[in-house]
Amino acid sequence: MHRDGNLIKDPDGNVVTLRGVNIADPKRINVTSQARGKDAVQVIDMLTDASNGWYPRMIRVPVQPVDIGEYEPGSGPPVPAFDETQLESYLTNHLDEVVERCKERGVYCIIDYHRHRDVMWAEGQNGPLNTDLQDEVDMFWDVVAPRYAEDSHVLYEVYNEPTEPGMWEDPTTTQWVADIWDMWLDMAQPWVDTIRNHADNLILMGSPSWTQSPEGALLEEFDGEDIAYTYHIYPGHNSSRNQDWEDASRNGEGVAGVYEQAPLFVTEFGWEEGGGQYIGGTDEFGDAFHDFLEKSPAIHWTAWCADPVWRPVMFDRPFADNANDSVGDPYNGTVPEACSDLPCEWSLTTGSGGMGDDIKSWLEQYRNDGIPGEGTATPPTDTPTPTDEPNTPTDEPNTPTDEPNTPTDEPNTPTDEPETPTPTDEPDTPTDTPAADAMVVDDYDGDPGWASHRNDLGQWCGAGSFENGGGEETGGALVLEYDNGGWYQSQINQDVSDYSTLVFEVSGANGGEESEVLFDMGGVRTMLSNVTDDSIGTSMGEVRVDMEAAGIDRSSPSVRFNFWQGGSSTLELSEIRLE
Repeated sequence: MHRDGNLIKDPDGNVVTLRGVNIADPKRINVTSQARGKDAVQVIDMLTDASNGWYPRMIRVPVQPVDIGEYEPGSGPPVPAFDETQLESYLTNHLDEVVERCKERGVYCIIDYHRHRDVMWAEGQNGPLNTDLQDEVDMFWDVVAPRYAEDSHVLYEVYNEPTEPGMWEDPTTTQWVADIWDMWLDMAQPWVDTIRNHADNLILMGSPSWTQSPEGALLEEFDGEDIAYTYHIYPGHNSSRNQDWEDASRNGEGVAGVYEQAPLFVTEFGWEEGGGQYIGGTDEFGDAFHDFLEKSPAIHWTAWCADPVWRPVMFDRPFADNANDSVGDPYNGTVPEACSDLPCEWSLTTGSGGMGDDIKSWLEQYRNDGIPGEGTATPPTDTPTPTDEPNTPTDEPNTPTDEPNTPTDEPNTPTDEPETPTPTDEPDTPTDTPAADAMVVDDYDGDPGWASHRNDLGQWCGAGSFENGGGEETGGALVLEYDNGGWYQSQINQDVSDYSTLVFEVSGANGGEESEVLFDMGGVRTMLSNVTDDSIGTSMGEVRVDMEAAGIDRSSPSVRFNFWQGGSSTLELSEIRLE
């Protein structure tokens, strides 16, 4: 995609308007997957399930320094918050799979460098810029930008919410606004340059005052091609003092002037009744803001947040008593038994104070509006016929004042593990030679090498979060050591309807590991033991999956394992093939 004036267009010149949702940081989701009831990939799958009425065209993925550097949730991490080794681990183990899943599901993915509560100055107001902060962000994009440069569905949001200095401090003085914006240009232009040295992906730029002041771009835009601007707002604040986003202004031109000049991405907004001073609100806010969001095809949006914990929430906390549970620990230290096998279902928030059902209905209403043409990110095709439309927005919200708190609190990571099943009889060692017409997905013979992230079909493969990192290829087998964590994926990406059986040549350190592995292929996501009659033994043997009987969509599948369900063992995988 590229910018053309104030519009976003695909390579064929079609006008594209993107709408969607935010998720929580993928590492935070994965670490708390049993408390949340889903891992990050399962969240993406749920939010892109058109058969269940979900139609986002874009998902914003916050990447938090606090999580990259493994600080306590809710803390403002120091600068720098992480080193390059920690960043590489985060990308390999958590972000790569989410970016790839968005591609598979046909949605655009915003990689959002989610820092906030920062200080732009090193030595107080009007002093020199904080070069440590500059270096941290520059290092992030120096690693991330080239990593996804070939992924046309990826957008880069340079910096979530620059908090200081605040452009609201003297909203009546145009010169103050110009001075603050100049400081922001000096601070952030090097990050834009770093991205552009590596990649042509669309860039999204925030603004001072918690990204509430995009109108600074009307004074001077950042230097570079294909740059759009972002805007955040919640019921408890408004960049205008006029109760009207259209006229929101600190320099006389307002937010309306921004989207008349450049694409505007509203990458955060939301409301939750009883949410407090900043995010607390009802559909009165949502309906009025919906009207603003659809003023122009130059406005794109992602609601915050498609999560049961990060507030304002779009989902109730699964199996929790919301009235009695704290934000930090929705289960009071006890993981519901129903969540021991992922995924658990989430319920949308509803009613005047819940935004979940509103956002979902808006996405359905505009599911065919601003869709890119062929050859770009293509949304899922299993789209049911819509029924009711959302209400037409009418009322305007009250004038808010201060900036919102950015949600940070997380539930405690559960400690109780599900029981590890007792291994059963080992399967007989196979004696038959595989059929001559079998399709070998990967035989782990080092050609191509596992580290190259390509299987024998030439498709992407990878793994992460294992005790041995991304797995080790040795002696003709891929070794995966897991301890209640890890994911593996190998793409096929072609129609394999002529094949009926998926075959793994595999052994386990304990035996019986099929009851600890979540199997994911062609829309079927369940424990491996539910789709095979075979058992993993301690010596190499076959585990066969009847794809047709399991209901697997064989039109363009990938094979994925997830090990977050509990248990500790080692698998050796010597071959995956289709027969």
